[in-house]
Amino acid sequence: MPARSPYRDAVRLLHILVTGAEPLTLPHVSGALGILRGEVKLHAYDFWIRNPDYLAEELLDLYVATGARRYLDQAEAILASEEPDIRRLPMIRFRFGAYERLDDTLALLKSRDLVRVTGNKSGVRVDEWDFLVMPRAYDLAAGIEVDFPVLSWYRERAALVHEVAGGRSGSALKNRQYQQADYAETELGGVIPSITPRVSARVRELKGRSGSV
Repeated sequence: MPARSPYRDAVRLLHILVTGAEPLTLPHVSGALGILRGEVKLHAYDFWIRNPDYLAEELLDLYVATGARRYLDQAEAILASEEPDIRRLPMIRFRFGAYERLDDTLALLKSRDLVRVTGNKSGVRVDEWDFLVMPRAYDLAAGIEVDFPVLSWYRERAALVHEVAGGRSGSALKNRQYQQADYAETELGGVIPSITPRVSARVRELKGRSGSV
């Protein structure tokens, strides 16, 4: 399990925002180039990056649905590189699914004008937070990979999560994650457990069916 660092968390969140944001086709008053709609979607992306075994399970589902061998290969690669142990950052189950307070990490990004946080209000209450992704965020994300190639994993993983998400809303992604019994049955405030043994067994089963061992 990697050591926690506010800067490591900021790099992960930066790539989620840059990759997951919808491009803004019309000029925005803030100068933002993209928007990620909803804190629920941000947490859903974050969960799959921080829990590679759950992401591998989604890839296996895509393999079964599409027959595209690359999804099986990607899931197998995640397990073979021991990412569920090395990369896992546990999350608790909150009322709306996997959750961790991101205030400090977002503050780090906001202080450098990489992201701005806005929201949709009903009276004085904010119903949903949105994240405006600024031009500097895209420049920094590209520069990180050039200056620190080892951190390219975050871009690659964010891109894979974005593909798995398939343009679905945050609520739809949370509903998808709740289809995993281990996730759904975690008590409120409890740590969502690993599913690595089950996913590993499924990889072996699917490879056996495909005639590749």
